[in-house]
Amino acid sequence: MEQVQCRDIRHSYDGVRDAVSALSLAVRRGEVLALIGPNGAGKSTTLRVFATLQRPDDGRVLWDGADAWEDRFQIRRRIGFLGDGTALYPGMTAAGYLEFFAECYGQDDATARRRVGDVLQLFDLSSKAGVPISELSKGMRQRLAIARTLVHEPELLLLDEPADGLDPLARRQLRDILREVAGRGVGIVVSSHILRELDGFCDTVALIQKGKLEVYGSVEEVIDDYEVGRRLHEVHVTRGLQTALEVLRKHEGLIEGVAPLHKGEPQPDITKDDRGLITVRIHGTEERAAHLLRALVLADVEVISLAKVRSDLEDVYQSMGRDEVS
Repeated sequence: MEQVQCRDIRHSYDGVRDAVSALSLAVRRGEVLALIGPNGAGKSTTLRVFATLQRPDDGRVLWDGADAWEDRFQIRRRIGFLGDGTALYPGMTAAGYLEFFAECYGQDDATARRRVGDVLQLFDLSSKAGVPISELSKGMRQRLAIARTLVHEPELLLLDEPADGLDPLARRQLRDILREVAGRGVGIVVSSHILRELDGFCDTVALIQKGKLEVYGSVEEVIDDYEVGRRLHEVHVTRGLQTALEVLRKHEGLIEGVAPLHKGEPQPDITKDDRGLITVRIHGTEERAAHLLRALVLADVEVISLAKVRSDLEDVYQSMGRDEVS
């Protein structure tokens, strides 16, 4: 696979309202495409169309220029798909479950055992190989479900909300794993309504709203197009509030407000109070924020933290006037 395209896709489940309409997307070898939008926007339908599990009412899916529906049964062997729900079998062991799917994809016993061992290790599940799925934690079950999508070494990986049920550490590990998989030339489409999960991870972003494609392009292009040049940050100051405001303004920070550090405290008076929570827009990258933090410390301001409030993709969404995405 070099490229898979959805071209002018339209699909309705009830014949009245389109789940997706006039949708055109492409995912290339080694690319990570983030499919974002609120619940009900049409992300899952788009993934099912990509996977040839849903035939659209209009439009086509093309694999390297050829109609995928005509050869869908062979093409499905080249796809790893995680849909809505994990489809696990509680009575099977973790290894047995993966071996079952490896055999379904036509692998011989030796190949299946090797691949099962590889993906169990990749997802830190080797110690759980012989444990029944019913005894695994929710996070382990989710990791096992994702491992299943890789057991047959697919060329295209389609994941619907893959981080659901994973703790923060497991989410970071999943990002690293998927970047490694993409580095091997696998095209990946990840659907999510939690934009922070995708920040700094994907190459291309497609934002779907009410079944229509509203934003599509490389992450850098989208951020530039929507002028996400100033990132919203919060600065927790316990001493030197006035100095902090002066330093931030000197470095072209746009002050949006000053609030109490803790609930129940009175609103700070910026002319005399020494502590507060500053909301400021800082121009540039994370390196710029690091330089500002250094300037604050050198000015003898006590700073508990300086942290970005929203991800870049959240800022894009906000700039469109949307509020449906987490």
